Amino acid sequence: MSVPHPGGDPNAHLYEQLKRDVLERVPHIRTIGYIPDAIEATHLRATFDPDRIDPPTGPEPPELQITWYRGTSRDWFRVNYHDPNTNFHAGWHQDEDHPSLGPAHFQYATDDEQDRWGVTFAHETPSLILWEIIEELLEEVLPTYQ
Repeated sequence: MSVPHPGGDPNAHLYEQLKRDVLERVPHIRTIGYIPDAIEATHLRATFDPDRIDPPTGPEPPELQITWYRGTSRDWFRVNYHDPNTNFHAGWHQDEDHPSLGPAHFQYATDDEQDRWGVTFAHETPSLILWEIIEELLEEVLPTYQ
């Protein structure tokens, strides 16, 4: 069961900033969209070109879903990756789901295993945190766990 976010609506301007400053600059990403739409955005969704993922994954585009709420002491966010070709899931969460791991954690799941551990980010700015996450996903997580 997931602990609900600490209240308020996602910041549409923040989603536009994440889209413009990060997602549109990642050459692996094919499409970017707001869920449900640009007016009532509650999430961002980006799909990856499966031919640009290393190791290659298959014909269906892997997906990155981002939910981000600005907070007074700390932002609440979830950045989740899913590859339908391999059934690999990875997520970076800063929420209240696993307090024993600290304020933020990484988790992954394959058909054979799953694990999670606490993480820290070098930056505090949402765009820079998202850059960190995508770099880790592409350079470390996918080659190691997928």
